[in-house]
Amino acid sequence: MALFSAIAATASKEIVARRGHSIEDVPQIPLVVSDEYAALKSTKDVEEALTKVGVLSEIFRVRESRKVRAGRGKSRGRKMKQAVGPLIVVAENRGIAEAARNIPGVQVATVAELNVEMLAPGTHAGRLTIWTSGAIEELGKMHHGEEEQ
Repeated sequence: MALFSAIAATASKEIVARRGHSIEDVPQIPLVVSDEYAALKSTKDVEEALTKVGVLSEIFRVRESRKVRAGRGKSRGRKMKQAVGPLIVVAENRGIAEAARNIPGVQVATVAELNVEMLAPGTHAGRLTIWTSGAIEELGKMHHGEEEQ
């Protein structure tokens, strides 16, 4: 139930904006893109694709938020603190996870790996999420499979 509530929150423009994401240039929420995004192989291609869908200001917001943590956490291996950026949800990873891991704040997950902590980091629902059309279909199958049990 919590997972489906977190998924529903990613479809609300007001909740996503209230969470602090920069979504002025994003054409629509939920942001659904074609399945070709899952096959992107280089970081440069992923950055260009994110620019085309209007998420560039969000990436800059995350880059600017990277700060040294206050307190004892620095000495315990948690030196840096940064904002959470967009989550890209794909049906299957065909190279995008490796390509996007060098972009600060961007996280890639398959529908099977999806959990509440990814969709609502820090218990605040409404993370900016980019869905591929194949991921939406997988989500529908997952939802219908759960109703039958």
